[in-house]
Amino acid sequence: MNIFAKPMSYRQFLTYLLPSILTMVFLSFYTTIDGFFVSRYAGSDALAGINIVIPITCVIFGVAVMLATGAGAMIGEYLGRNERKKADEIFSAISLVLLIFSVLFTVVGIVFLKPISVFLGASKALLPHVLPYALVVFAGTIPMAFKLFFEYLVRTDGNPQVGLKMSVVGLGLNVVLDYVLVGVLRLGTLGAALGTVCSIGASAVIGLVYFLKHSTLRFCKPKLDLRILGKSCSNGSSEMLTELSTGITTLLFNLIIMQHFGEDGVAAVTIIMYIYYFFIAFYMGIAVATAPVVSFNLGADNKEKIRETVRYSFVTIGITAVAIMGVLYLSGDFIIGLFADSGHVFELTSVALDYFSPVFLFIGINVFLSGYFTALGDGLTSAVISSLRSLVFVVVFLLVLPQVVGVNGIWLTMPMAEVTTLVISLALFHFRGKPYLQDEMEDN
Repeated sequence: MNIFAKPMSYRQFLTYLLPSILTMVFLSFYTTIDGFFVSRYAGSDALAGINIVIPITCVIFGVAVMLATGAGAMIGEYLGRNERKKADEIFSAISLVLLIFSVLFTVVGIVFLKPISVFLGASKALLPHVLPYALVVFAGTIPMAFKLFFEYLVRTDGNPQVGLKMSVVGLGLNVVLDYVLVGVLRLGTLGAALGTVCSIGASAVIGLVYFLKHSTLRFCKPKLDLRILGKSCSNGSSEMLTELSTGITTLLFNLIIMQHFGEDGVAAVTIIMYIYYFFIAFYMGIAVATAPVVSFNLGADNKEKIRETVRYSFVTIGITAVAIMGVLYLSGDFIIGLFADSGHVFELTSVALDYFSPVFLFIGINVFLSGYFTALGDGLTSAVISSLRSLVFVVVFLLVLPQVVGVNGIWLTMPMAEVTTLVISLALFHFRGKPYLQDEMEDN
């Protein structure tokens, strides 16, 4: 029986989740490792400079995730129907589309490097740190995009352990390269970017070798079907919206924080975002691990397995939320101290984390349900959830809360956005998601 179809105990479910969760956690570490070494060896301005470039990486990852999740849902459904040729054709065509995008994005980014950096909020003090980091990121678009693309699709192919291997190799190499390039050679943000892109490139090569030699999915002569491309983009649009919205809201946070706290404020936001990316990775791991299970069993019309997956996921998200809050309550200042010595940046970040941390109580269900609807092929509902939690409500609360409760309202923005979205997400799940869990006898 296919791994996606067989019943599991809760313990087996957790074992199945583990590679995907670890993969997403390790992915979150790439920028965090850069921040750790840069803050230690190049200072808070260099740390803030890395934060300025985040919107660029969000575009790269956003397109890659959109194509991977959107196409992955269709590929999983065709695999569930045992139509492997069609699955191969979609995989090959979407890979070609991602390659074309990556080349174009690289060229545009390098040509307009300085104007883009200034637009993203780089001040004169930060520009020397931003330009080299952004240059290397643009130049590394192809490996960055395909690393994420392959990591998602190895799960669809039924081998999440390969994604974990990609992440472990890349993360280990990133630590070594950052230590050498930033800590020893003192190349600052340039060294951090080189270390990250080279390590991501190594991960991408592992994924490429897997799909060339070992996978069920195979590259074949691509057929550029605009209908399939459109469905991939629309179905995966919520995941792209999440990434792009992260870039947009990071830009807004940087601009507003710069007005109130200057470069130290941007450094504090950077540390908060590192904490955010690390802990949200646990929820992302649950979402990306369960998505191929849902799409496969949708194609196989196995509603019992979908019910089991949803039930186990909700339980796991609840346990994870409590654990994260416990860790932050007991060790929040220790985590901040990894990036900032006692001083203004440390104090500012500590206050910010107290207001910000409740976000982790609400975000898990929102992330899971967005991925769940994508796996069902309901890209519109998924996009609604993603756009509300990561853009619409963030912008609204970011503009309103500081006026109502003062400057600390900035840090309350994301918790308020998530809890508001949660109410809507659960309503959407009740009306649009539950029918996929009900047998025909229940419907009647």
